[in-house]
Amino acid sequence: MPGRRPNFLLIMSDQQRADSVGYAHGNVSDTPFLDRMAGRGVVFDNAYSASTVCVPARSSLLTGLFDQRLPRGPDGRALKNGYWTLAHALAAAGYDTGLFGKMHFSPLGAGHGFQVMRTCEHLTKAAGYSPGDVDDYRRWLAGRKLVDPRSDGMALFPYDAELHPTHWITDQAIDFLKERQASRPFFAVVSYTSPHTPIDPPERYARLFDPEAQSLPADGFEVNDDLPPVFQKALSPPTGDFFKPFRVAGEPPAASKLRLSWIRALIRQIDDAVSRLMQHVSLEDTVVFFTSDHGDYGGHRGLFGKVPWIPFDDLAKVPFFCAGAGVAGGRRVTAPVQSCDVALTCLELAGLEPPAPAEEFDTASLSSVLAGGRPDDDRPVFCAFSMGWPMIRKRHMKLIWHWSGEQVLYDLGSDPGETRNVAHAHKALARDLEIRVYLQTQRPELDLWVHREAADGTASATER
Repeated sequence: MPGRRPNFLLIMSDQQRADSVGYAHGNVSDTPFLDRMAGRGVVFDNAYSASTVCVPARSSLLTGLFDQRLPRGPDGRALKNGYWTLAHALAAAGYDTGLFGKMHFSPLGAGHGFQVMRTCEHLTKAAGYSPGDVDDYRRWLAGRKLVDPRSDGMALFPYDAELHPTHWITDQAIDFLKERQASRPFFAVVSYTSPHTPIDPPERYARLFDPEAQSLPADGFEVNDDLPPVFQKALSPPTGDFFKPFRVAGEPPAASKLRLSWIRALIRQIDDAVSRLMQHVSLEDTVVFFTSDHGDYGGHRGLFGKVPWIPFDDLAKVPFFCAGAGVAGGRRVTAPVQSCDVALTCLELAGLEPPAPAEEFDTASLSSVLAGGRPDDDRPVFCAFSMGWPMIRKRHMKLIWHWSGEQVLYDLGSDPGETRNVAHAHKALARDLEIRVYLQTQRPELDLWVHREAADGTASATER
């Protein structure tokens, strides 16, 4: 339809390393379909999440604002219901809006502008949920008289692959795409729960990857030896700390290799799911983004998981590409960007104004870059403000600062593994970056409430 606004599809995984996609390194690929999509679009090689943990990263993706500037809901972590989101803005402009999978809202039914929601979370104590919490996936399993197998651990998925959360989430999104009115544009978020724990691939995916063929990363725990004391303390917390680092040395090598092979299996399952989803999406009228909320140590630095939440590139960098309508594809952008640039980018592509001046946001629209323009090579990007480890990267220099005043500075051009702290050799630069971090911490919350009456955590009728 001439002049029609584009559709927007945000596909995201949970806790996926930036180098886990084939297009990132050009070696053996577990993501053949995503690689082909990325080849048709614009790949952002240095995309940074707003946070190293799920909840704040997801709040920023929906708002274009960093977590420390956002109001929080009943759990003290998630975005407070009724605050402005991209979904609110697009729904008000006539878009059909849908969310499928995980977004870690509090409460679970908080709408945030999504007219259709099919939730699949990590309903575990470690994720902050109580035994009485129920999502749509658990209800669906119960309707088939099946016990919910999700946990914080690692085990093969006990049912057929078609019952796995990855398959279910894809089915729900496809139903939305098939049943909606084709005359209206849509904004959909398809948010997979893998490869975050539970590490639970269906058996037919687990068989694709031989554990014995996996290689543990060469950079062991010893690369952390020259970190400042407060960093060392986070890596070796007191006994009994609930959020303690999971060291590679804490399990036999065979178990670590099995872990790596099953993570690869979960990523391959997502790749197949996206392939099936995209059979119902046209890149002629849809702008598609793919990213993850944050990364994973993946055995690097001698660690698995995401604890401690220090924004090393293992956690802070994420896969990020965009393809589809109006995107001048076949390009790679090396300039640093924020994955949560999605919000302002979609607004501009839809011809909509943000609810406050663009400079009041923490992010930027990438629309001109997607159309073939040059990126801003000097733009600073940030991560992990609300985790106590604010990070800034400008060009190839990256500072991680702690509230205690201790810091590390890395030259990612010569040291991509972040093994050499060069803060003492570049004191003026470190001070400049530290000041930029401080100024960012002083930015106030924006008054962008959409539904004040919904600010108590209950969703309005139009949001549900």
